[in-house]
Amino acid sequence: MSRLWTGRPARWAAAIVAAAALTLFWTSVWRDLDRTVLTRVAVLDEAYYLRQAAGIVDGRLLPDDPFVMSPLYPYLVAATGSGREVGPDRLRTGPPPHGIRGLQVLLWLGTALLLWRVARRLCPARFAWLAPALFLLYRPGAIFVTSVLLEVPLTFLSVAALAVATGGKPSPRRAVAAGLLIGAAALLRAHAVLLVLPAALALSRDGAGPLARLRGWRRTAPLALAAVLMLMPVSFFNSIRAGRPVGTSLNGGINLFIGNGPPANGYFLNLRGYKMSEDPTGARVLAARRNTPPPAVADADRIWAREAWRSITEDPARAAGLWLKKVRLYWVAREFPQISQLSSWVREAPLLGLLAAPYGLVAAGGLLGLLLVGFRDRRLRPWSTALLLLIAAQSVFFVVTRYRLVLVPLLSLLAAAGAADLWARRGRRRWTGGLAVVAAVLAVWPWGLGGISSRLEAAGLLNEGVRWEHMIDESPLAFGRAADLYAGSIAADPRLPEPYRALARLHRNAGRADDAEGVLREGLAAASLVADLRNDLIRLLLEEGRAAEALPPMRDRLRDDPDDAGARHDLIVGLATAGLFAEAETLAVEFTRLAPDDPRAPLDLGVVVAHQGRLEEAYGIFREGAARFPDHGPLRANLERLAARLEK
Repeated sequence: MSRLWTGRPARWAAAIVAAAALTLFWTSVWRDLDRTVLTRVAVLDEAYYLRQAAGIVDGRLLPDDPFVMSPLYPYLVAATGSGREVGPDRLRTGPPPHGIRGLQVLLWLGTALLLWRVARRLCPARFAWLAPALFLLYRPGAIFVTSVLLEVPLTFLSVAALAVATGGKPSPRRAVAAGLLIGAAALLRAHAVLLVLPAALALSRDGAGPLARLRGWRRTAPLALAAVLMLMPVSFFNSIRAGRPVGTSLNGGINLFIGNGPPANGYFLNLRGYKMSEDPTGARVLAARRNTPPPAVADADRIWAREAWRSITEDPARAAGLWLKKVRLYWVAREFPQISQLSSWVREAPLLGLLAAPYGLVAAGGLLGLLLVGFRDRRLRPWSTALLLLIAAQSVFFVVTRYRLVLVPLLSLLAAAGAADLWARRGRRRWTGGLAVVAAVLAVWPWGLGGISSRLEAAGLLNEGVRWEHMIDESPLAFGRAADLYAGSIAADPRLPEPYRALARLHRNAGRADDAEGVLREGLAAASLVADLRNDLIRLLLEEGRAAEALPPMRDRLRDDPDDAGARHDLIVGLATAGLFAEAETLAVEFTRLAPDDPRAPLDLGVVVAHQGRLEEAYGIFREGAARFPDHGPLRANLERLAARLEK
């Protein structure tokens, strides 16, 4: 040991300094972030995984339903001691999840080390450092290290699988190791199984000639078998729970719909009423749409997939164009944050500002390497193939920043190879290299995005405001921060209805009804979709006892959607509350004709008739309604109450 130390003192000293610097960096970043909502309030996938991990820690080792999202990641969270209950307000209870953070730091560094080793084989020494440097300096990677999200483990396993497959002489042992790593990656996100193809491409090389190539491809059989064996237990468990053959997770259907359904725009789209952390398959959304009980998770997955496929087949040209748009978005030099603005993390933890490699630089460098040497150099073909396969598969769904992290190591490696090739060019070849640089920069330039930049900024501010709103009971600063963020979101994109609703909700909960009303009326005048804003205004006016003022928006709501039974019911109640019984009765009679299977129709008609003093007639309406809908409590209660009054 002393001989090793004395032989390489500089390397040991550098390693100690690097370890100390990294420890200081991460402890400082986490100390700053743990004072803020960015890590204290779990949202979307984070809330889901923390709750699943908490169940595992409590002894529920297997779920009652099939695995809906990643079957592996909750066990990693639980195994690192990070399973903590997340309350109804999504506030994290207990200490920060340092266990999963520590693991993800090691995997983040491990990915960089693998890139360094691969780049040293594929690039000149003066350029090998570029691949790990670009990966480590890509700021969202550090943010995902801190978050309870599966992106960092997925990235490490994907790079490790390709590094093993391409790292030496092909052999069955190497194939099995790569297959196990690919299977583990697919247990985090299912489409990672596609990495079997580039791994097979690497393992099949065995000299020239058809017989040699055949022997090489036969040697890759252990690769596919190892990956399948990793996936089979979970798929078998899910199939038993679902009652039919299914895969390793059951949220693909709703993600396919979000990426391809009628409202799809290429980016993540919040469906009305969809709460991912509580209902990841969208079963409750389907129940509300169909007015039926929520379907089982496997049925919900199938329904959403069928809806998405219908949209694709009805207009294949639109679906193809949308897919191509998403392919381009995976290259474009613009972040698409799903949860909070990336600038918010730097504001709260300034040390993150040291990680300053923008995605545009990484993507342009990767595209340059792909154009110059990605397929010309046989050693790079598996990496180039993996990059294109992942982009093609992920573009079937939608684009958010965190889905691009798995691409960053591949782009970084190709960037290092491209820079080395460009440096070595001479004469006319240098001119063609320059043209490739121009082409790469133009390809990643964020042209043609329209108003999406402002919309993404507005969405990020809105999500951060929601987090602060959850902290109101704990922090005196939370109300002001949330209000400012909501106002900033409105300023960034006045067409979005959600920030108006959020700011009005904030004021209403604080007892500022007049401020809430003003915000809602402002939103009705400026937003592109006003149905929810109008509903919020109606609810606010009714709560304030101003039924007469609620009638105009109620009439507008019914006029816009005459088939909305809820809108008709609310207007009847509002008219009756305002004393306009004649108009209320006309609408109630029409309600019984248009919605014969809705128990609210006889209920509304009976109440309106009773308010006009026609008790015998109202009694008959309630009695007939109770006979048709014997399980409807309000009908029975009104019937009994009116019967008692008539007996007197």
